[in-house]
Parts: sequence; structure tokens; C-alpha cells
Amino acid sequence: MKLLMNRLLIVVVLAITAPLISDAQVVNIPETSKKDFEIRYPEASSIEWTNALAKYTVRFTLDNATYKAHYYVNGSWHYTEKFIGKEELPKAVIASYEKSRIADWEFLSSAFVENKFNEKGYRIEAKKGIEKKYIYYDENGKEIRSAMGI
Repeated sequence: MKLLMNRLLIVVVLAITAPLISDAQVVNIPETSKKDFEIRYPEASSIEWTNALAKYTVRFTLDNATYKAHYYVNGSWHYTEKFIGKEELPKAVIASYEKSRIADWEFLSSAFVENKFNEKGYRIEAKKGIEKKYIYYDENGKEIRSAMGI
């Protein structure tokens, strides 16, 4: 009985403190990031900022699409992703992906990505076991770069 009460107490404490911890993360977003975001995406709605140790991100909706903008710790904009369905990818990108080394992996997501260098392209995320791979393509289906994750 005592063990059950201890576990119940832990669950209650976690339920109460978890929202407070997550709220604490969004407090310190740099003003430069907020101002840049307001200028860059004035029509955005459903805005949710998060504060990671190495970057700030903001998830939002614009024109019925979901986006995620990434900012450096110093507050400057890094890149933005517009999440799109596989069927919205250009035919050349789909053709390249279907011939790629991850064609047999589980397709997870795709996005249109633009960055601070005015580069624009498409990102495909795929998974095999615990390994994830991100491949970036230009609009003509040429692979620009890739990255791995878990």
C-alpha cells in the first residue's frame, strides 16, 4: 500500500510540474527572433515557440499549412520548413527519391525548406529501424545534401 501511495504521489507531482517546466522553456525567446518572425510571417496563427539549448523554434500555421521556423541562439533566423505531403513534392524530387539509397525505408515526412542563404529545396525524412535520414533536393530532383539522425 505504501508503495502504491508513493507512486501515486510521484505521478501527481509530475502532472503538476511538467506543464510548468514546459512553460518555463518559452520565456526566454530573444526579442530579435520575435521581431523577425512578426515581420517575416505577419499573417501567422497558432504560434508556439520552443526553446532548446542550441536554438529556438516556432511552429505556426499560415494559409492552412503548417510551418516550423528555426532561429539561432543569437536570435537570427536560420531556416523555415513548410510541411507538405509526399504528393505535393515535384515529380523530379519523387523520381530521385524513388531511386535513392533510402527508397525502401519508411517515408516519414517531407517539407519545402528555405534558409538564410536564399537556398530553397525539398527535404524528405525516412526511417529504417532506429536510424533516420534526411535528404535535401533542389526543385530538379538533384540531391543537395543529406543528414543522419536517430
